[in-house]
Amino acid sequence: MHQNFTQEDVILYIYNELDPGKRPAIEMAIATDPELLKFFQEATLMAHQLDLIRDEPDSTTISILNEEARSNSMEMH
Repeated sequence: MHQNFTQEDVILYIYNELDPGKRPAIEMAIATDPELLKFFQEATLMAHQLDLIRDEPDSTTISILNEEARSNSMEMH
């Protein structure tokens, strides 16, 4: 049986959220469909790049914000 896979299926596969029973079929589809392979490669690269994003502020930024907060807490209104 030939099954058509979507880009959403590929993304689910990349994040290990695809139904385990579909994994062998999508692996075959990625290996044999040039467009699906290209999307898989680009999506895998993008997922890796997203993992590299720093999601915490730099310690210098925190220090500046803390200093600003301390100086503003003394202001009289």
